[in-house]
Amino acid sequence: MKEISTSELMIKLRVMVDDLVVTPEIISLLLPNGKPYDAEKQLWDYKEKLPLLPPKVTDDDRKIYNAEIGDLIKDAVSFHNAYGGYILFGVGDRGQSRIKGVVGQFDCADFNKRLNASIGDNPMECDFRILDADIKGTTFSFGILLIPRRAAKRIPIRFLKDGPIKPSNGQKCFNKETYVRIRDECRPAANTSSDWAFLHSDRSPPQHAPVRRDRLPSSLPARDPDLVEFLGRTEPLARLRDWVADPRSPIRLITGIGGLGKTTLAYRFGEEVSELGAGGVEQVIWLAAKVRTYSALKGEMVAVGRVDFDNLASLNRAILAALHYEFETDEDNFEQEDFEERIIEALSVVPALIIVDDIDSLDPSEQRKVVGSMNTIALRTVGRELPSSKILMTSRIDQGVSQTAVLKLEGLERAAFSDFLKNLAGAFLIPPVYGDVIEKLYDSSSGSPLFAASILRMVKLGENILHAMETWKGQDGEDVRAFAFQREIQRLSTSEARLLLAVMLLGETSVQDLATVLDITTTVVRDRIAQLQSYHLLATAVRGSSNTSIYVPDDLLAVKQILKNHLGSQALSVEEACAKAEERSRNNTKSIGLAIRTIIGLWKEDRAGEAVIAAKKLQLQHPKNGDVACIYGAALLKAKPPQTREADMAFEDARRLSCSRPELSSYIIQTKIELSEWQGLYLLTKSLSSNEAHRDIWLDAFMTACAGLISTAKVRGDWRRVAELSLEVVERISQKIQRQTVTSTYFQALLARRFDFGREYFEATARETTSPGDQIEIFEAAVRLADNEILLSDLIKRGLRALEIWWGSVEMRTTVDETARHILSRQIKRLNALEKQISRVGKPNPDLIGLIAATSHDLAFRGARYGRVA
Repeated sequence: MKEISTSELMIKLRVMVDDLVVTPEIISLLLPNGKPYDAEKQLWDYKEKLPLLPPKVTDDDRKIYNAEIGDLIKDAVSFHNAYGGYILFGVGDRGQSRIKGVVGQFDCADFNKRLNASIGDNPMECDFRILDADIKGTTFSFGILLIPRRAAKRIPIRFLKDGPIKPSNGQKCFNKETYVRIRDECRPAANTSSDWAFLHSDRSPPQHAPVRRDRLPSSLPARDPDLVEFLGRTEPLARLRDWVADPRSPIRLITGIGGLGKTTLAYRFGEEVSELGAGGVEQVIWLAAKVRTYSALKGEMVAVGRVDFDNLASLNRAILAALHYEFETDEDNFEQEDFEERIIEALSVVPALIIVDDIDSLDPSEQRKVVGSMNTIALRTVGRELPSSKILMTSRIDQGVSQTAVLKLEGLERAAFSDFLKNLAGAFLIPPVYGDVIEKLYDSSSGSPLFAASILRMVKLGENILHAMETWKGQDGEDVRAFAFQREIQRLSTSEARLLLAVMLLGETSVQDLATVLDITTTVVRDRIAQLQSYHLLATAVRGSSNTSIYVPDDLLAVKQILKNHLGSQALSVEEACAKAEERSRNNTKSIGLAIRTIIGLWKEDRAGEAVIAAKKLQLQHPKNGDVACIYGAALLKAKPPQTREADMAFEDARRLSCSRPELSSYIIQTKIELSEWQGLYLLTKSLSSNEAHRDIWLDAFMTACAGLISTAKVRGDWRRVAELSLEVVERISQKIQRQTVTSTYFQALLARRFDFGREYFEATARETTSPGDQIEIFEAAVRLADNEILLSDLIKRGLRALEIWWGSVEMRTTVDETARHILSRQIKRLNALEKQISRVGKPNPDLIGLIAATSHDLAFRGARYGRVA
């Protein structure tokens, strides 16, 4: 068959999938002129062989077969949730001769049975045929698996259990998530907004009448006037999307300290569900108890425009009113159970997403009643004919909800925080914040949008930003901290408040230390810690192999005065007790040094086991000494076999405790690499550097961490993250070379790594950018690489071609507006700058220079038809 364009092929295949066609024409379309396409697309996949068991089956054979079936099930569900599609068996992924053909028979009935066992009450059926085709004079047999398209208004299929384990790498074939086919990848749909929106779109072939999906009715209030733009929160949104698609998990609670954006996240999710109809719900109900909130833009408490309830009874009535439930009798005589029964009855007619915001504004007794009632109502909507209703609550307190149903919110992600600051600077009409100042502001505010906004407001009022960060920790930031924490602190008992103040004064401490300082039992200490953790006022972490440390999160340290005011005269007794404890626990430096030398001597004598015992004993004696923690970690590393996980925790202890031993850095990097803890290594090394000329252990470790994160991002198909990480490495290498003189050997090594990561950045950007209107991003990637002295002719040529495609798509619009002309003008200036840059290199490429000049002239000429562009 004559080869047709990709767009024509996609349209034709979408029609054939909807018509359930499985004929030899499919083979002709997917193997034009007997040759497979270089790349798979959204509607087809090639597989070399059928999943088959050998005649004599071993346990290993069965594991491999189950994994192959598991991968095929993931692919089938992903295709079904998208356009449907075809999997063609008998075609290899690579090599000169990719046509292989198939042998044996595939049991499609058994495959469908296994598939539907993984997805529950939302069945789908695939069809399979083996067909012969003549390929350049040779007859081959091919297997074709037809995966039908999910109907437009049908709920997306979600896996209800994890897939089988792959013997090759120990990973699961799929997780309990909703998968979708995007381009040539089958991936979780909840990870990005674009994938989630596509999952809930029509997806019908072009010639079919589109299925109109109206926006769900909702009672969402007006947006928060302080919200300039919703940013970040990728992971919490992904978890909420996955939750709303789970038919057996009806309740979630978003928790976190004040000012993190719990309400903003819940509102954005409510908007998304209303727009897309996710989860099978038919209405979105928003009900809030919040009366006043702190406006960082105004610097004061302001009234909330709408208060929907102030106790459980008024919440019940508000839910029934939103569901348009009509009472047959006088509801004034109803008991709580009567209200619950009627809400459940109403939700059996109209399943809904109910968002109950700011529960902790209520009295504590009412909070418990609301959470208990909402939990009862939500659970009783599960297992009915209609999709289950969902109840999403927000509160600063965990409210006793199961931890599996709690989504704890923290500060904004670093990249989103930077964008948030840009928006704030624009709103306050102050200069943007750059570089190290962003890092310091991120640390000062712990990524809290409210805290960051209150600091920048001080800048608007004339304060130097560095001075503003310092003064914010004192009286100048008291109002906003009071909003964020005073509600929780005022509800603490005296004994709980005493323990919290003791932890603030002692720093990282232990249950035993707190029991000694406060003169109470360890059982009482643990009970109070649990209560304080439910308010997010305390945190715990396991240090070393078994020690648990108790500490106050960084963003709480500045509220010490609020806590002391709450305690009154009792604060002084806690301060005195902590001072005495610090005096008693001062380290005996000489004895520690002698013990460390003894442990090092045991290493030299190859007595690693004894060294671990001695180091552990020393660590128990001096749990707050960083050098001791370091030597204990080193002993664990030198053990046979090495105890790498425990060593990593010991080194983290050493770093927190200000270890002075120079080898600590190398130990930390070594353990994180051995454990493949790429995120931890990335966060540790991203802002550290060395002044050595022949190496930079922090930069080298940072590149290793980014390479690991890039590999992980590729597995989940997150090409935007691949691009972000790659560019981050490129820019950091450039900064290193520009700011510091390094040896020739190290300089060449850095250049090679910069080229590698630069190409990775460009290719990831190209994979993420598919539509003609977005091709300008590929050109901008090439320019950004040139800004970092990466001048690769093949990438520049692809960038030029992408720029032409972008402008061609603009020319096809009905009108070419001033914005488009302005963008083109800016790109032409970039082309001219790029031409000059290449002309100045040691060996300029005349062909490339000519191509850039020709592209610039051509675009300037074409753009001039629509007005002046350059």
